Amino acid sequence: MIRIQSVALGVVSLLLVSGTGGCAGSSKSKPPAGAQSSTTHVWQPSQPSRSNPAVAVVNGRYITRHDVDSVLATAPASIREDYMKDPDQYKQLVERIVNQEAMYQAAMKAGTQHDPGYLAEVEGQQRQLLLRHYYQNALSALPALSDTTVRRYYDQHPTEFNIPGRARVRHIQVATRARAKEVIRKLGTATWDEVAARYSTDKLTAKNGGILGFVTNDTAIVPGIGNAPAIVAAAFQLKEGETSEPLKSPKGWHVIRADERTETGPQKYEAVQRQIRSNLEGQRTEHFQEDLIASLKKEYGVRILQDSLQNAMAPALKPADLFARAQATESPMERISLFQQVVREYPNDKSATQAAFMIGFTYAEELKNFTEARKAFQSFIEKYPQSDLVASAKWMIENMEHGVPPPSVGMPDTLFMKSGGTPGGSNSRP
Repeated sequence: MIRIQSVALGVVSLLLVSGTGGCAGSSKSKPPAGAQSSTTHVWQPSQPSRSNPAVAVVNGRYITRHDVDSVLATAPASIREDYMKDPDQYKQLVERIVNQEAMYQAAMKAGTQHDPGYLAEVEGQQRQLLLRHYYQNALSALPALSDTTVRRYYDQHPTEFNIPGRARVRHIQVATRARAKEVIRKLGTATWDEVAARYSTDKLTAKNGGILGFVTNDTAIVPGIGNAPAIVAAAFQLKEGETSEPLKSPKGWHVIRADERTETGPQKYEAVQRQIRSNLEGQRTEHFQEDLIASLKKEYGVRILQDSLQNAMAPALKPADLFARAQATESPMERISLFQQVVREYPNDKSATQAAFMIGFTYAEELKNFTEARKAFQSFIEKYPQSDLVASAKWMIENMEHGVPPPSVGMPDTLFMKSGGTPGGSNSRP
């Protein structure tokens, strides 16, 4: 039966063997017509020979056994074995390689290697690879943890490596205390296994000497019985091979015996040495990353512009939207600030022309700050000398302090008309 495997073999439509970068050998075979050499070509078929027979050809370019082997090398051993034993699967893999090569040649011929989207994605991947290799190189430069450091940690943290005492418990379970007393008497003339097999009501353990398993002195749980603190306590009070007095549990009465007991104590250094080293290396890596980032921030003057975060999170407005927001703002100074933002961020947009004029107009008509108004109008004339509003700006410079209503010549109604009103006047607003 044929099993189609996909692990590491890139079964994704036609782009199928994408994980093969650099695995195949270099090629001396004839390049396809119209194809250009490119450093983005990550897979190049090998030259065929007797020991490396060609299994396919794409536009004069050979696909050889070595090329197929290079792809299979990226797969788990069990997958490689399946493909090498199954001719159908091997052929399907060759077809995938051929499909990819044909599409690669078509992409090169079409000039896709110059596509802005492709180049942007390559640049993004290169950036991530660069960061990863920089970090890995910096991390690998750290000296290895010495055996002395590992041993010192073990010696300074003995309680971390303590293990609880444990004992293997056997029991004979009966229904009453009197029956448990009788069991103890029988143990004086018969073996434990014989008495357990004859008297224990625990049928799961009666035939194997009543073995329950190991209990530990840090918990009251007994395998097969549940919460039984009296049994656990007795297991660590008895000498090995000694029989207990009758003990009560949720399952009845028990006579127990404990053997293979070990006391609470530290694990041997040799048993935990690798664990300690791994933990210390993990801690060092975490601290190294934090220290590296902190040092880079200091070296390159990194700072978060906290005041700008809220602005950055706000949706970007088009110039006309920003101008409309300024018109709708009640506060003259806030309105001026928004008009200035339009001019600053969108100096070549038609909204900026109107906004630049409205800065001076708001200073003059609403704030009566003729000094700032004159500066704003003069800046407007210098920045937008071809605007229809230049004549109005010049008139405002000459007459705004005299209270003469400004003429409508060159003033768009959209700027000065409001609800059918007339232009000019101290109450006029866009």
